[in-house]
Formats: sequence, structure tokens, C-alpha cells
Amino acid sequence: MGFSSEFLIRFSHCDPAGIVYFANFFDMINAVVEDWFAGALGTPFHDLHLEHRRGFSVVNTQCEFSHPCQLGDRLVLGLVVERLGTSSLTLSIRGRVGAEEKLRARHTVAMISLDSYRAVPIPDELRAAMAPYLQKRPPRASGRFPGAGAGGCP
Repeated sequence: MGFSSEFLIRFSHCDPAGIVYFANFFDMINAVVEDWFAGALGTPFHDLHLEHRRGFSVVNTQCEFSHPCQLGDRLVLGLVVERLGTSSLTLSIRGRVGAEEKLRARHTVAMISLDSYRAVPIPDELRAAMAPYLQKRPPRASGRFPGAGAGGCP
């Protein structure tokens, strides 16, 4: 099970070459996370931040771009939970336009107190809402390296 949001690529997203300026993808990655919290988890960011004084601080984001997005494209960003820890989670996010994959990202965030700026445990009710989005990992092949099969190379 995954969650997705669609983004219309606007003129303001593009650089002079007519493709999405890479920094705007990071804003869209954050937007799909916010949409997931509000739409699927029932915890809008404004409630989380203003009422509960909790937030999810970015720990690490890695992104690979395979094809450019252009003005007028409708980019669909889909996410699944790759890892759910005590205070942090890693999301796997894939972007596509139609059937063409445009990007892949790994996005790790940690829940923090907005008063102390220290990590705090993700509440049980929020963790339970996230659990259906946890991706199932296929069993690892035997071999020296992850994914290495009998032939030695993945």
C-alpha cells in the first residue's frame, strides 16, 4: 500500500532550460509528506506543529533524477515507509509522469519536540496509522553482498 499526490509542473518550477529546477523537487517531496500526514494519517502538519508542538525534522534526503520534468507535466509522487524507527522514519518516494519514472528519493525524518529540538518517540497512534504504508522487504539472497545470487552479481 502506498500514498501518492499529483503536482502540476508550473512555469515557476522551471529553470531557463524549461525543466524543473532541482530544488523545487525537494519542496514537492515535503509536500507529498504533508499530504500523507493530512490525508492518510489524519494528522495535518499544522495540528502537529501548532497544537502538539511536534515536528518532523529532515535528517537526510537522497535523490536520483532519471529524466527531466517539463512545464505542463503532471508529476505523481508516491511514497511508502521503508523503515519505521522509534523516533524516525525513512520514506521511499518515486516520481513519475505517466509511465515514465522521473526520480527516486529516500527521505529520512525524525520527530522532534519544537520546544527542546530533541528527538521524541513517534506516538503509538501515529505509528499505527503509518504501519499499513510499511513496505514489505523481499528476503535477501544468499551471497557476500546484498542482492548477490549464485552468479555472484545482482
